Amino acid sequence: MTLYYYCSSCQKENSFKTTATNRFELQKERGSFINERCKKCGTVVKRRINRVHAKPNIWILIIGGVLGILLTAILFLFVPIIILVLANSVVFSIPFIAWREQDKKASAFNKVMVSDG
Repeated sequence: MTLYYYCSSCQKENSFKTTATNRFELQKERGSFINERCKKCGTVVKRRINRVHAKPNIWILIIGGVLGILLTAILFLFVPIIILVLANSVVFSIPFIAWREQDKKASAFNKVMVSDG
């Protein structure tokens, strides 16, 4: 999962990857603070776990849509039109289903907060 935070110096959004699916796992993995260097200005940023947020990956939807268009063009040459209509609905729904799953994971991560104690 890719997690995001804002730099306190330049106010730009930065990201890092982790295998943690919630803030409790992230706290076990990295401790109570995230120490990362800003990719824009180079300042070392120290953020609490609760100040980090997740977002769904939009590239899944874009790449899936492009692959769906290519697959539709290929199927158009070899498959009758009735089957093509059914196949297109399946082909174009797969990227949306994958993106929705990413959105659910990001939402679940963002809802749970850890105590500062």
